[in-house]
Amino acid sequence: MQIAFHTDSGVKRNENQDYVGAFTNQKGNVMVMVADGVTSTEGGEVASAMAVEHFGHAWEKTTIETIKPSIAWIKETVALENDVIIEAGQRFDDLKTMATTLVLAILFDEQVVIGNLGDSKAFLLHHNSLKQISFDHNLKNELVRTGTVSQKQAENVPNANSVTRFLGVDRHADIEIGQHKFSDEDMLFLTSDGITKVLNKTTIKQIMRTATTLDLRAHELIRSANNNGASDNVTALLVSRNNEEDTK
Repeated sequence: MQIAFHTDSGVKRNENQDYVGAFTNQKGNVMVMVADGVTSTEGGEVASAMAVEHFGHAWEKTTIETIKPSIAWIKETVALENDVIIEAGQRFDDLKTMATTLVLAILFDEQVVIGNLGDSKAFLLHHNSLKQISFDHNLKNELVRTGTVSQKQAENVPNANSVTRFLGVDRHADIEIGQHKFSDEDMLFLTSDGITKVLNKTTIKQIMRTATTLDLRAHELIRSANNNGASDNVTALLVSRNNEEDTK
């Protein structure tokens, strides 16, 4: 297995509120994470760093080997970390509304568990198909999913892209969790929403399939986003089952 990640402020931001990391528990199981501070609140960079570091170090202490207990652990840790972020914010006036999105993946043999809050994303490249396997928690998607409006109507909803789930501010943090096949030739891509604002899935897939190292592919996703005028922070985390550095 290979893991590579890079993050950058983008071409139109002075600070980077994204945070990314990879962590291994006591049984050798890997968890990767991307968090994106909610930019409408102060302290987003603090919340995203707290989420990734706290989650990661908590995972490193576990002895979880199978999927079912990992899902229970995610739910429990989300609740704990949400309280920690809220309580930290309450100690400082300029951080009292800090919040962050979160997308994580825990890797098992032939399977991956995905958890997310907000609009940071997980994609799975299987053969020549790139599919988003996380759900974007924003107002328009939540309204469409409940049947309140149609997909077409949702685009005209005021504040359609405002994030509806995150860590911080609200005592109720409802993480969405899914389980997916992740086989030998597959590749996982975790990202904040900055890259997908400026690169389409075809371009992302082409870069992921480039015959070079995984690290250079992650770097190229960042470079391409910036070359296309990335207006937000940009983060790329790639996971490949294949251990050969230049495999497609």
